[in-house]
Amino acid sequence: MFDISHTPVSVTIAHMAELIDSVAEANHQVLGPIINDVTQFHSRAIPTISVHDYLERVAKFVCLENDSLLAVLVYIDRITRAQIHRPALAPSPFNIHRMALAAIV
Repeated sequence: MFDISHTPVSVTIAHMAELIDSVAEANHQVLGPIINDVTQFHSRAIPTISVHDYLERVAKFVCLENDSLLAVLVYIDRITRAQIHRPALAPSPFNIHRMALAAIV
């Protein structure tokens, strides 16, 4: 069982990155690269840094606690609910890093 109040932030980041990666990759497999409808979150190429390493790096410079990371997941979920109206908002390897950063700030 995952007890967020007693779990180290690095472990929460690892779980969170695994979840985000799996969702982004599944969407990428289903939707493919969306080239006609890009958002402000999209990058031209898939970043070479993994989501896990990216979140660890951000956590090094920003005071991220487990409750903040939980809020990041909620914000990403809210952003992606808009994918019903705009499929380009589905998390993918092209946009998940920027979505996570936007959710953090």
